[in-house]
Amino acid sequence: MTAPRRYWIEFDRQECSDARFWQGVGVTGFDVPDCLSMVADLVHDGPLPPVRRITVDISLAEPLPVNRRYLGVPVWRGVWYPAVNLGTGPTHGIDRRGAPSDYPTPVTASGRRVRASETLRMRTTWWDEIPHIDGLLWPLVDMHRAENGRGMRLSAPALRAACATDPTYGDMVREALDYMITWRPTPDEWFDPTETRFADQRDLDEYLRAFRDYLFGTRPEPIYPPGSEPLSPEDEYLRAVRRLVITRPAPIDAPGGERLSPDAKPRLSRDE
Repeated sequence: MTAPRRYWIEFDRQECSDARFWQGVGVTGFDVPDCLSMVADLVHDGPLPPVRRITVDISLAEPLPVNRRYLGVPVWRGVWYPAVNLGTGPTHGIDRRGAPSDYPTPVTASGRRVRASETLRMRTTWWDEIPHIDGLLWPLVDMHRAENGRGMRLSAPALRAACATDPTYGDMVREALDYMITWRPTPDEWFDPTETRFADQRDLDEYLRAFRDYLFGTRPEPIYPPGSEPLSPEDEYLRAVRRLVITRPAPIDAPGGERLSPDAKPRLSRDE
């Protein structure tokens, strides 16, 4: 069986009485009949309205006619706009009987991966497609930056505790990590936002899976990013010494406006 693909389905608005479908429907499935049958399951008072356009391999990095904050989980099989699969989880059963037989030929969207830009906020990048990314930049991107490598040894246990304490937050992090693992960013794509370099694709894949299994499984600790190894006692000592800043006391203002060196002996006035 082929891998699921993302589809954006648009219906004839003049014959569509369901306001949920007016802007379009986002659904992930194995083929068009599979997707249309899952959409048909949401309609209880008649057949689906006529299909006007179908776009396959839709990229969430491209503009959509809906607010991305209201999307479900596009990496799951099922309807993710409206965000049905947030309440139902991935759809497992396959039943194409509800799909109409008459629909237009799907149009293939560009499959080009969008490259990263100067900052996370200026242009659309591959990580903009990660579910809930606006509220999860720290656990999904910033924590993995090269400059925060050693700090991850403290941050990862705190994140694990937060996911366990707040199940809603934990579900969001899990969904986002599942998406990233499915997307499989290349080492170059991972370097764009994190500046952390992995030697090959296999190492990066293992790193992401280990991070998810640490947060939500039984793994005792994650794989820490390259460059985050603890310093030896000697290196820690040298690092502490380099951080010391020894300053000489500033000169003292003399009563007569003269500047006296801290080492200078007080001088008597001419009247004494």
